[in-house]
Amino acid sequence: MIQRKFKQYRGYECLNCETPLDSSEKYCHHCGQLNSTKRLTISDFIEEFLSNFYAYDSRLRNSIVSMFTKPGVLAKEFNEGKRQKYANPFRLFLSVSILLFLTISLAEKFSDSQSKNNNTVNINNPKEIAAVGQDSLAFSNASQLKNELKEYKNLNKDSIYTKEELDKSSIGFYYKFSSFRNFHIKYPNKTTAQALKELGYDDTQLNHFLYNKSILFKTNNIKNELAEYFYQKLPFLIFLSLPIITIIFWMVFYSKKINYTEHLIFSYTFFTFLFICLILFNSIALFSETISEFLIAISTLFIFPYYLYRSLRNFYQQNRWKTVLKFIILNPLFGIFLLISSLIMIFLGILLF
Repeated sequence: MIQRKFKQYRGYECLNCETPLDSSEKYCHHCGQLNSTKRLTISDFIEEFLSNFYAYDSRLRNSIVSMFTKPGVLAKEFNEGKRQKYANPFRLFLSVSILLFLTISLAEKFSDSQSKNNNTVNINNPKEIAAVGQDSLAFSNASQLKNELKEYKNLNKDSIYTKEELDKSSIGFYYKFSSFRNFHIKYPNKTTAQALKELGYDDTQLNHFLYNKSILFKTNNIKNELAEYFYQKLPFLIFLSLPIITIIFWMVFYSKKINYTEHLIFSYTFFTFLFICLILFNSIALFSETISEFLIAISTLFIFPYYLYRSLRNFYQQNRWKTVLKFIILNPLFGIFLLISSLIMIFLGILLF
């Protein structure tokens, strides 16, 4: 027990707000500060820190256990006022989001290092050509892609290419940005309009925007730099997008007894569970991508839908068939709203780059 809480150190006036107190009061009834006149020592400081940490650790443990064993109950009880028992859903979601994208970044770097020596494409191998076609663009036949790859191999990200030259290679999209950047480095005094004209692009607002954004890149590894940028911003962007997605729950489960904020708490707790699962899958991927992909597939097809159904039952307290019907309605709406919010977040991310 923290020594500063002992009765012998209690005073008759709050040191924070100067409210008169009785020696029986552990805390000030006006501001809530601990009623203690004891001077703070190193041992007191450490004891208080450990006490607060343990209190949060207990709430965190209760939150995670509840999410995994009683879907939807955490949000329901938090809305009912049982908030001392659980960690704050908003803060927990943000913390888990940051941790998730740290693990994604780690898994991505690990995957890149594993496949670093296996990224070359044999243009004489139809299977490899077909694989690249699926990952880039839909080509009418393998011979067309073979020609595209020949053009692509001749491109250099440190060179400057005109629009006409890049139009010959559909899979050289990122070279447009590197060409803009390289042109600006070589001719820093030329205006955007002059640069676009010499490179063969129309003098439009979109091209002006793309050119001005391109010169902000630090390197010519445009794809990697964009990925790294969005990895850094994703926790923030997802945190902002959930209020949009929550509108779905508010519409489908509309009730005067549940306000929008309470629907929002349900959304945060549900997505916190999903993100914790993804953190586990990403961690497993460091050792075995096959097992990780298998678990993701099983979870997406069976576990996550069932978990959402149980969460809806427990949180909204509606009968089975009504919940099933609304669950079916949620799926197409969820896809539409998720797409809209994703596009908005990507657009904002590009503007803020």
